[in-house]
Amino acid sequence: MTHLYTILVRGTVLPGLDAPPVSAIAWAGDTVIGLGSEAEVRAMSRGDSDFVDLAGAFVVPLGLPGESVWPPAATLEIGDRADLAIVADDPRLDDPGARARSTIALIRDGVIVAGRLPRSINGRTPSRREGHHDQ
Repeated sequence: MTHLYTILVRGTVLPGLDAPPVSAIAWAGDTVIGLGSEAEVRAMSRGDSDFVDLAGAFVVPLGLPGESVWPPAATLEIGDRADLAIVADDPRLDDPGARARSTIALIRDGVIVAGRLPRSINGRTPSRREGHHDQ
């Protein structure tokens, strides 16, 4: 089985509390394969990648089910599981008593489990059922 690369660009990826933000992330199957600048992560494409424009949204590690605090105990690192949330608002600015942030999509093991990704730049929008896997 081969895996499509899903590459999220034009957003802010917050890999964890102590890691600097980056502008792009890529995963294949259930594994994070790239974190960095948009140019660095785009260069990983094999030509069949799904490029998704985050339009300024934020990507954060998805912790344990039900965990909604920032920062989560989880991190996003190359080689880790692709467990992440895409949120509209910067979670670093959350006040514990503030409204819940707007979640765009939740991805566990590289598969969309809630919400949906924004439209793909190359015209294809991965769905929940596809799970970003080629067979």
